[in-house]
Amino acid sequence: MANLESWIIEQGLRGSNMTALLSGFVEGLMAEGVPLVRAYVALPTVNPTIRVYTHVWTRSSGTMVEGVSHERNANAFEASPFAHMMRTEQTEGYWQVDSPDAEPFGVFEDVRREGGTDYLARLFSFENASAPDLRGIGISFSSSRPGGFLPEEIARIDALLPLLGLAAYRMTLFDLTVAMLDTYVGLSAGRRVLSGEIRRGVGTTLTAALLFADLRGFTSLADASGMDLIVRLDQHLEAMAEPVAEQCGEVLKFMGDGVLAAFPISEHRSREEACAAAIRAAQTALERNEAVNRRHETPLSLDIALHCGDVFYGNIGAAGRLDFTVIGPAVNEASRMEALCSTLDCALILSESVASVSPVPVRSLGSHRLRGIAAERELFTLAEVSGATA
Repeated sequence: MANLESWIIEQGLRGSNMTALLSGFVEGLMAEGVPLVRAYVALPTVNPTIRVYTHVWTRSSGTMVEGVSHERNANAFEASPFAHMMRTEQTEGYWQVDSPDAEPFGVFEDVRREGGTDYLARLFSFENASAPDLRGIGISFSSSRPGGFLPEEIARIDALLPLLGLAAYRMTLFDLTVAMLDTYVGLSAGRRVLSGEIRRGVGTTLTAALLFADLRGFTSLADASGMDLIVRLDQHLEAMAEPVAEQCGEVLKFMGDGVLAAFPISEHRSREEACAAAIRAAQTALERNEAVNRRHETPLSLDIALHCGDVFYGNIGAAGRLDFTVIGPAVNEASRMEALCSTLDCALILSESVASVSPVPVRSLGSHRLRGIAAERELFTLAEVSGATA
């Protein structure tokens, strides 16, 4: 690299990742003669499960990344140099960790194990009112020189850190955008939006096995239990959604107490494979829903319909408020099938398009008229599923 400043700017503009940014930054400083043994960057995020991502480079192990959950390590942070700096309203900190009277911060033991002699810490605030949870980043460096960093080395690091912080902020915002789209609209839909499929009415037609699931009796239970039911609803929705992901499907939408999911058919996955994946996901969802019910006094039955057909997958909605989802006759038919689960007293209903390629035995439930569909449809269930008879 011509110089470290230009390299950092290039990384920030090119959209590299934090692992490469931190590793390259450390290598650049060491090439200039700075004897680093450890570097650390903590980046906050807005994520339902992860509170902060930590990036730790050590001379012995390279760069390692860890996502810290909201529930874990709260006490560890409170006992860290960064928490001390925040409590004392400092943005800069420096300690000699090999001194007998060094502060008793737990991280100093990690530094000493790497052969470090000091701990240089800096806090950078982002101060973005539109993203208040992205408060800023914490950065630290440790050297192996007896007596610690030289004054000119500290000055060099401090001169570079604003650039490093800006590049890290840009990467954090991009990662946050990707994570939010993955979380709220789904992995496939999120990547399509990022690739530019953002115009209303723009999308594609695809063939997929569809899973339409809904809790029976939830509405009346919700009326009786109020807000206390949200935690339980999450448990049921997780029982439905996790098996979909495990079978390489995608949850397209949570609809109150129900789920719409798809298992796309492509050159890499045949119709038989997609339908088999949908069946396995349905079986597992029913089992896990029963496990949730065993933890509660009032059980909630899960009804699932599986169908296969062509759907439109794309942007639908108002000009300023779009939803990336699927629509089409196949979706409507799956919904109408699920509505018959209660009438037929059957937890799982398959259309002929799914039953004909089922890897496990099925049995007929007879022909039935679906609301809004002229011709009767023969419906099926798995032979192992108890309930209705034709």
